[in-house]
Amino acid sequence: MGKFWYNTIYNNSPTTMTQQLTNHVSLWVERLGRFGYVSKGVVYGLVGILAAQAAFGKGGKTTDTQGALQTIVNQPFGKFLLALVAIGLIGYVIWRFVQAIKDPANKGNDAKGLAVRIGYAVNGLIYASLALSAVQIVMGTGSGKNSSDSTEDWTARLLSQPFGQWLVGTGGVLIIALGFYQFYQAFSGKFRKELNLIELSNTEAQWVMRISRFGLAARGIVFCIIYWLVFN
Repeated sequence: MGKFWYNTIYNNSPTTMTQQLTNHVSLWVERLGRFGYVSKGVVYGLVGILAAQAAFGKGGKTTDTQGALQTIVNQPFGKFLLALVAIGLIGYVIWRFVQAIKDPANKGNDAKGLAVRIGYAVNGLIYASLALSAVQIVMGTGSGKNSSDSTEDWTARLLSQPFGQWLVGTGGVLIIALGFYQFYQAFSGKFRKELNLIELSNTEAQWVMRISRFGLAARGIVFCIIYWLVFN
């Protein structure tokens, strides 16, 4: 790190220095984003493992992301592990906001592109809440309230507002639309352009596509279940 700053300050022009600083920052944001995806996978993977254990009578339990965080912190060195997950989730949030603001994927400024970028920002806010929960649990200030309780609270608050039923109904429509969009993505295979399959063999690429389709379809089912549980 010291060598980087020495070379940047003493051996480069101002323009080159700016470019190198920008590239250096971008590299760290990308690394945080990657670490964030790993942390996100750990949380949801743990939710799935616990649910599978419960389904097969192996001592697990059905839980949500908040429950997964609690499960992590209850393990040996749990606070350290959860702190790593929290850092990763914060990185994921930063990456989502970078996608929304800087548009590295070139989604554009038309209606479709702005909708996608707004979606990135909303996703960032959602995971900012999860990251905050992880930090609170590590610090010992977490409330212990699970996601279902929070959802019920927010639903009750919305219903008590003017046009509350319309607001809740709109939320339900958005959730079910997200679910069917996942099905569309799985069926169409358009997500392929987001994958770098060049260095893979045909067999490996086919397996990546199959797993990705399965994951998207499963995610669509989850959104539909959320809609059913919350809005029925």
